[in-house]
Amino acid sequence: MSTTIDHKGILSDSTATLARVIRAVDQAEAELDVTPNLSFGVSSNVSADLVSLFLRKHALLHGKRLNCEVGGHDDVLNDVSRFAEAGVKNMLYIPFFDNLVPNFETRIDSFFDQDIEAIHSDFIMRTKLMFEKAKTMSMVYVSTFHLYDFAVDAGASDRRKMVLNVFNAKLRDLASGFPNVRLLDVGTILQTISTEKAFDRRFYFLNTAPYRPVFLDELARCIALASRGFGTYFYKALVLDCDNTLWGGVIGEDLMDGIKLDPHSFPGRVFWQAQQAFLGLERSGTLLCLCSKNNPEDVDQVLTSYPNQVLKDEQFILKKVNWQPKVENLKAIAQELNIGLDSLVFVDDSSFECESVRAALPQVRVVQVPSSLQHYPKTIQEIRELFIAAGIMDESRSKTNQYTKILKASAGSADFDSHDDYLRTLDLQVTLDRNSPKDIPRISELSMKSNQFNLTTLRQDVGDITRRMASSDNRVYSLKVSDRFGEAGLTGVAIVSWEDEIATVEAFLMSCRVIGRGVEFSIWSQIAKDAAEKGCRFLQASYLPSAKNLQVADFYDRLGLSRIASTDAGTYYMKPIDRFTPPTVDYIKVICGI
Repeated sequence: MSTTIDHKGILSDSTATLARVIRAVDQAEAELDVTPNLSFGVSSNVSADLVSLFLRKHALLHGKRLNCEVGGHDDVLNDVSRFAEAGVKNMLYIPFFDNLVPNFETRIDSFFDQDIEAIHSDFIMRTKLMFEKAKTMSMVYVSTFHLYDFAVDAGASDRRKMVLNVFNAKLRDLASGFPNVRLLDVGTILQTISTEKAFDRRFYFLNTAPYRPVFLDELARCIALASRGFGTYFYKALVLDCDNTLWGGVIGEDLMDGIKLDPHSFPGRVFWQAQQAFLGLERSGTLLCLCSKNNPEDVDQVLTSYPNQVLKDEQFILKKVNWQPKVENLKAIAQELNIGLDSLVFVDDSSFECESVRAALPQVRVVQVPSSLQHYPKTIQEIRELFIAAGIMDESRSKTNQYTKILKASAGSADFDSHDDYLRTLDLQVTLDRNSPKDIPRISELSMKSNQFNLTTLRQDVGDITRRMASSDNRVYSLKVSDRFGEAGLTGVAIVSWEDEIATVEAFLMSCRVIGRGVEFSIWSQIAKDAAEKGCRFLQASYLPSAKNLQVADFYDRLGLSRIASTDAGTYYMKPIDRFTPPTVDYIKVICGI
């Protein structure tokens, strides 16, 4: 076994000693032949420097190398300034409740209300100033408040808990106004690992270092989840088997009366709980699909008629219930949804099916239902964690209806003589907004996950978009598309910069949901007009090839721009604005918003 594999084994082992983790991190970073491609700053009002080690550890587990800057003690405002000067892009802030003032928890019962309000106001004021100073950072992670001394609940009201809840409620309210701020629920971590394992009272008294390594390790793991593996994956669809995955038993053999899905008895309650979790994912924006070797009629009967069935037919965007190889069905699902295979998570109970998919489609994330059903809830939690978003937007929630409308619209187009004739019946409308602050999280999300219709594959986090919108030399366009089937939401982004007489298209990308309707051509007359009003005489753009965007290789040719150079690195275009005439799309109404 190679040295690198040994290091990764240690990093994956939650029981490894601190000394072994330190050694493994240092050696793995030395062997990873890349400069640090992630940067984090850590700020706290207690000593939590060790969290930087675990951030580095979890970055390595995702193939990234991370550089960490540790701030001063209880000096968050100056920390933000120092981090910005050092080029730090991400930040973790850990405000420890008991140390907002010395021994705060112990003293709460003796404080007057106005004393607590003064402490509260001071914290919120400083935190708001910190959030303002960190607006151009990619992401600011903030741990919520928690109690350090947990007293036995004797049934009486606990003033400490009431004060804690007020502080956390105000922190959540404050964070909601900053799109690059993500709160980390520390209470959940404490429930997971227990307070005894989380806290070190001796070191808190000696060095104001309250946290044990196991807590800081889990906190870093939560950051890795919230950042989708530090940007290494973005899963969109969950593809589920049926028998012994959604319910116990085999519908073709056990029939309706024989499958197990009773929420009040084992093993049915395990599968019922699994379906509840999958329903939650669907409502949060995950696309659910079926991929099962079964008779379609049998599966449809369960979905529509079984009394304890949680997931109904309308929750599934696609169903591949047949006797074809699952590898082929997964390929078809990706193709029909117009997403990459690396956007799929496939869940099945069969070792044979799981291994065949892993061998033929290594891009697909495969999860096998454990043979011991008591472990299935833990597996389900791991599946849910794969779909954790860095800030779910309304446009991202419950996409099933949106994709269903698209698939229905696609089927309906067969009744027309030409595709354009069909598009004219859709009442297509595009709202083009400029530098819309409320759209920043969704714009960033699209830039991070769009691959197929993405001319430059420029990834922009929330801080990047915020900086561009604040600059007089940039304009960020967001496209909201609707038709007679309903709203598709914010599904397109163009980023244009201006310098002297040249307007440069830094990025143009669209969701696969609206590709092929002419939307991609409809906005360019307005963009060119805006550039001319800024004093620009030329429009410049480029296509930078990637493994997934070959379908747009000739987009700027079709748009009407002139090629000026072509290399292995990309194709480059430029044209005088007064001679630029993009294709006419007369069946789309373009509305200029803000």
